Amino acid sequence: MRYISSLGIVFLSLLFMNASLAQEDPMRFSGLVVNKANEPLIGATVNWINTTIGGVTNLDGWFDISRIDSLEPHLLEISYVGYETVQVEILPHEERLKLVIEDNKTLADIVVEAKERSSFTSTLDPINLETIGGGELRRAACCNLSESFENNATVNINFSDAVTGAKDIEMLGLRGTYTQMLIENRPTFNRLGRAYGLEYIPGTFIEKIQISKGASSVQNGVQGITGQINTELIKPYEAPLLFINLFGDYTGRVELNAQFNYRMSKDWSTGLLVHGDYYQTEIDYNEDSFLDIPKKQQINVISRWIYKPELFHFEINFQGIVDNRDGGQTQGSFQKAFNAPATRLYEVNSEIRRIGAFGKLGYLGFDNPNQSIAIVYDANIHQHTSYFGDKEYSGLQKRLYAKFVFLTNLGNNGMHNLSTGFSYDLIDFKEQFENINNDRTEHLAAIYAEYDFVKKFNEEKGTQFGLILGLRSDLIHTQQFTKIYPSPRLNLKYNFTNDMVVRASLGRGLRTTNLLIENLKFMPSYKEFSIQETILPEVAWNYGVNFAWNIKITPKLEGSFNVDLYRTDFENQLVVDMDSDPTYNSIQFYNLKGKSFANSLLISYTQDIVKGLEARIAYKFNDVRMTYGSVLEQMPLVPRHRGLIHLNYSTPKKNWEFNITLNVIGSQRLPQLQILTGEDLPEYRFKEYSPAYVRLNAHISKFFEGGWEIYLGAENLTNYVQEQPILGYQDPFGTSTTNTYSNFDATSVFAPVFGTQIYLGVKYTFKGKERFAPVASCTSIPSVLEEEESKEIDWVLEDHLQRVAIKTSSQCGSCETIMRKAFSAVDGVQQVNLDIETQILTLIYVPSEIEVSSIRKVISEAGYDADELKANPAVHNNLPGCCQQDGGHREGKINYTLKTAVIQSSNQCNLCSIRIGDTLYALNGVQSVHADKNKHTVTVQFLQEKTNLQKIKRAMTKVGYTADDLKANKAAYNKLEGCSKKSE
Repeated sequence: MRYISSLGIVFLSLLFMNASLAQEDPMRFSGLVVNKANEPLIGATVNWINTTIGGVTNLDGWFDISRIDSLEPHLLEISYVGYETVQVEILPHEERLKLVIEDNKTLADIVVEAKERSSFTSTLDPINLETIGGGELRRAACCNLSESFENNATVNINFSDAVTGAKDIEMLGLRGTYTQMLIENRPTFNRLGRAYGLEYIPGTFIEKIQISKGASSVQNGVQGITGQINTELIKPYEAPLLFINLFGDYTGRVELNAQFNYRMSKDWSTGLLVHGDYYQTEIDYNEDSFLDIPKKQQINVISRWIYKPELFHFEINFQGIVDNRDGGQTQGSFQKAFNAPATRLYEVNSEIRRIGAFGKLGYLGFDNPNQSIAIVYDANIHQHTSYFGDKEYSGLQKRLYAKFVFLTNLGNNGMHNLSTGFSYDLIDFKEQFENINNDRTEHLAAIYAEYDFVKKFNEEKGTQFGLILGLRSDLIHTQQFTKIYPSPRLNLKYNFTNDMVVRASLGRGLRTTNLLIENLKFMPSYKEFSIQETILPEVAWNYGVNFAWNIKITPKLEGSFNVDLYRTDFENQLVVDMDSDPTYNSIQFYNLKGKSFANSLLISYTQDIVKGLEARIAYKFNDVRMTYGSVLEQMPLVPRHRGLIHLNYSTPKKNWEFNITLNVIGSQRLPQLQILTGEDLPEYRFKEYSPAYVRLNAHISKFFEGGWEIYLGAENLTNYVQEQPILGYQDPFGTSTTNTYSNFDATSVFAPVFGTQIYLGVKYTFKGKERFAPVASCTSIPSVLEEEESKEIDWVLEDHLQRVAIKTSSQCGSCETIMRKAFSAVDGVQQVNLDIETQILTLIYVPSEIEVSSIRKVISEAGYDADELKANPAVHNNLPGCCQQDGGHREGKINYTLKTAVIQSSNQCNLCSIRIGDTLYALNGVQSVHADKNKHTVTVQFLQEKTNLQKIKRAMTKVGYTADDLKANKAAYNKLEGCSKKSE
């Protein structure tokens, strides 16, 4: 430990720009705007800051707008009449966000929840990606990554052993070593940190968790044979100034979690994440002289520094961990169990120290906005010492990791993209356990390329095909061997609609083993480790299919149905053979000599029952087998059947939240550790399979004004514990000459070793001063001439301006540049915007200076059709190939038709114009609205493929206005201001 405590590390600061594939179209962003009561806000204006790109929400509160680019976070401004304007940062990989505007007139913040649900499976990504958001994490007990999966059906938590308190995960039927752990797309805690790595990512540090199932992307490595779990940390530039979470349970466990975040300038932000864990109570409820829960003291600190100017992204983070654990026998527990003082104690102690720095560096200033280069880096030193009675394990890891990434599009139609790069991982190990010396140096170099493609067949319905094809080649060099391993991976998807998808994946995975630390759970045993040959890297193929369907029963009651079916076939695997030694004196380690596979089926369904009540039910079947010696057997301690039922209820005012989770764990094959002796052994010890059992967890949260929250919960309410989990506890050193008990072993654990645990906690959030000054709210009848109002409602124009929409023959993004240039020298045109999808060019112009017919002529002379006016053929033929009508960009896309209608109405004033505009712009397909209060008419331009005149008229009547022969809704008319009503 002195080695690390005296070490100082100096780093060059680097950064990586995260390019997520979690979107079907990286250049589109959609979201839902609601108030605090979860009611959709119709006609709310959304736009990217300092741009003209934006839109309004429709009758269901949804909007869909173009992105500025697919590489960098950008600020989205949301404004709504009667509320103050707010801003929120949208990350490149985020999609279909729920934006909750606080329901009051002095609005200062918005809440963001991923895709309406706090846990969801994307239907838009070729990769089977499940996201656990902040709402789901809030329901967890506290306070680390392992406890974040309690309500999840994909990732299951297993108990490691009976003395260390460590937990492991299971995914697709295989233990957590086959799942690659990432923090912000950087491999971490996969080597010496694996033993307690799940506890080194506190839940309060986490923004969200992304679970990629099966053969996912090759960008971050192929060590994830069953998938990847990526943890996104809290971002200091969008997190509250101060957050504190104080947790305690009735046994005496106390945890303190704190965040301090500060935005020093527009581009610089910093954050300090602190976690402290203290537990010193000695509990031995089953009176076997061994502590049921080891005593622990842990401090975990991350310091974050982020610099984000326009064209660069720089980030450096420093982390330090001090972790001390004391378990096994104590004088007090021994005295209680045997009513006599101990002359020798079997102690299980661990000391862990870790220090490191990690970060990202990226450049975004290329002429092509879809191109970027980036570097990710990580350097750390991890030291671990453990004692198991007389046995000692010691490990020291020094690691340096770097990855270079280049991202670009291929062509101009947005269908083809490429990511390529290389990585280098240098790890020096010093490891010993008893007489085993596992010192080594590993050089892992890799190069990869990944291509993704999306072909849309019906944009309106969402029918499309997508694929991600990747190839990675890894060179592994150690003292024992040098070899190159190619790893191809393919992910396919077909969307029947935006909400229904079927996916398939196929890929090869590769990982180097960490024999000692990954099998730390087997060290508290009388058995010796026997390594029978040089252990080669583990190699496996994973293939699977997924069906996901997001079901909308009503606009407010949604559900999702998912089916996952995966198989993993191993070419080589580290076999940990606990029961083949005929003398029962050793655990044998060797390379696979036969078949090994894992079949996993998961069926899950989530449904809103009533407003605020969500139910989730899931069933998982695992068939995991491995060849031990020459016999193919079920892998021990893996449940074949699992079930989950989860209910969550939030009160209408969101001030109470209740959730309950029932986990059903099926029987597991028990390893044949030894010839059992002793009359006091429980019945299950003499059976091949363990009994099934049920665990019940519950959690209640109460939210108060001012950022306070109090929560109360309980784990294992069924109070199920494994009877006598430790064999031979009476003589753990095996020194008694009259011993009639079984040999000591604490490794065969299939269930909790501790009963019901009740906990209580309090959270406090102080958001601090607003980062951006809000626009003044509308507190009286608005004037369309006021500058403040024109900012808040960006479609409203001054009296001397008008908006017109014109259907063009545009093909790509370059067309907008050409047309903007054509209008740059034209008097009377103030703004030009092109929607590539619909080919609609929208202009703001001065009618007294230029007529619409002249505008059309400018477009024609630039080489494009303008409504019925055809393009100048000579100019069109000289356009770039991507801008010409036969360039192929419109193949399979809808040819939209622009219609214009003049509706006689009862509009009287400027406020009527705003209200009618809010309503009609909320309709999908409406391009322009001009309300004339003098003629009492409303001129609307719309796309007939997206809406129709009757729907437009009905929308006007619903807010209190006549529309030709349709009468106004009487209740809505009565609510209008006096100036908006006809004079009697």
